[in-house]
Amino acid sequence: MPRDLGAGADSTMVAQGGHRGVRQDLDSLLNAGANIGQALRALREAQGLSLEAIAQTTCIRRAYLQALEEMNIEALPSRPFAIGYVRAFAQTLGVNSEIAVAKFREDAPSPEEALKAPVGVRKERDPRLSWLAGAGAVVVTAVVIWNLAQHAVARDGGPTPPVPVTNAPPPAPLAAKGPVALASAQPAPADSDVPTPYVTPGMTKGPDGKSVPTAPAVKAALNPRAAVYGAPANQAVVTLQAIKGASLVIRGADGSIYFARQLSAGESYRAPAGVQGLTIDVSDPQAFNVLMNGQAQGPLLAAQTPIGKLTAKTAPTPQA
Repeated sequence: MPRDLGAGADSTMVAQGGHRGVRQDLDSLLNAGANIGQALRALREAQGLSLEAIAQTTCIRRAYLQALEEMNIEALPSRPFAIGYVRAFAQTLGVNSEIAVAKFREDAPSPEEALKAPVGVRKERDPRLSWLAGAGAVVVTAVVIWNLAQHAVARDGGPTPPVPVTNAPPPAPLAAKGPVALASAQPAPADSDVPTPYVTPGMTKGPDGKSVPTAPAVKAALNPRAAVYGAPANQAVVTLQAIKGASLVIRGADGSIYFARQLSAGESYRAPAGVQGLTIDVSDPQAFNVLMNGQAQGPLLAAQTPIGKLTAKTAPTPQA
């Protein structure tokens, strides 16, 4: 028995290739009143395809294809997937997929889609709304004008009082109370535009006006208030003065220790001039200043320095 598709469309019409000599395709089935599910099922059966064959071609579950043919929307997944199933079903059957999707949207409208405004319905407004809008505009305009007027009055303020004008004569100049003594003429001030000649630091002007280097200032000898260790002043040539805290060890030629101490800043050690082979061993060479016969020679150059090396170029004159 042929399946009734509604409004004169059935599966027998599609199977026979037409009705009254007209070919039945998707458009004709939809125009005959069939929904998209009925049309897809009629086209599938007319082509002799089963739901299993359509499912294998489209990779869609057979249950979803059957739900589409029966328009069982609740059995389908989310709407985007359902629309994709309709498009794939129609393409497999060789019909226009866009027409099929449009018919599916019409047969199963989504509650999320906005409804279009009805055509031919005249919009009428409540006349009271227009009256209220006009009254509100009048009130707002009046308030703005009143505020502007108040600001103008406050800015202008009251009238400016007149300034009294007096016709009193100007004060008479002071009369001199005797002869006025004038000082002698002073020389004109120096031209301030001429800058002061620049003098290079460490240089002085010679008799010919050229810059000559100045002799370096001799550093002061020992601090008399700090402790001094070692030999007496008249028996020492080399003196080590601590600039900052550091350790000092004096060793003999055989490795024996003559002196060992942590010196504070300002403390000094005099090396005995009569002992040969003494070696200076310090923790920080830059922490000790070398004095030869009371004259500063600069810091030590190495952590271990033989005293004979320091006195090699200096005459062994004991300090007075």
